[in-house]
Amino acid sequence: MLTFQSNQETRHRKYASEPAIIDNTCNNYTIVNQEEIRKKLNHLFNKNALLAIKVPGKFATSTLLTTITHIEKNHVFLDGFQNERFNKDLLKQNALEVFTNLEGIAVSFILSGLSGYYTDGSFTLMTHLPKSMEWIQRRNARRVKVPINIPVKVQYKNQADCFNIADISVTGLSYLDPTEDQYFSAIGGLHTDCNIVLPDKSVHLACFEIVNNITIPYKHTKQINRVGCEIKRASYRLDTALQHLINQIDFYYQ
Repeated sequence: MLTFQSNQETRHRKYASEPAIIDNTCNNYTIVNQEEIRKKLNHLFNKNALLAIKVPGKFATSTLLTTITHIEKNHVFLDGFQNERFNKDLLKQNALEVFTNLEGIAVSFILSGLSGYYTDGSFTLMTHLPKSMEWIQRRNARRVKVPINIPVKVQYKNQADCFNIADISVTGLSYLDPTEDQYFSAIGGLHTDCNIVLPDKSVHLACFEIVNNITIPYKHTKQINRVGCEIKRASYRLDTALQHLINQIDFYYQ
């Protein structure tokens, strides 16, 4: 039987009105919404991400690598293994711990309800969609939460609306999208001509890649989308402006 130690204290981060400095090196999210989990699994499938699973055997625990072959309704399908013993050991388990690292994002979840069958001579695993998923974005640069009295905004090309940035670093940011239209927020989407509007009203051209999109509670009465972006090929002007902004926020709240 696999053992899985879940962190019961992990919760969605809420964007509060009070300022705060984000000193930790990662943001932890526990995703429980099934549609969000489905989106994440499809992202792993589209990226052909290698998934590691630990399988206890008769003599030793094996770490096996597999990929998602497809997702259908409430089931996930994984590549099986040529080693028949590995496949038998897999099917003996009530649940499997799965983990991977996708472009700096640590992902883990539990799969249950395993069954297996052969298709064209290849063994395939079928499991239920996981009930929850840990999606942890590692960060290499200092990120600060943007206080309400030092507003920073992001604006897509040819769009009048601006979105409030929740936190920012020189390499990435997240913004809050209260709209139901998620056209611009698809994971993996690359936007080459967005604007970052700083508190002094200066506008800086930026290139974003959407790396995550998570629904979080907001003001206790509604939910809002928190969209995480990686800043690509930042210009010297933008990099300098963001460094100045981060230092300003740090100094203001020391």
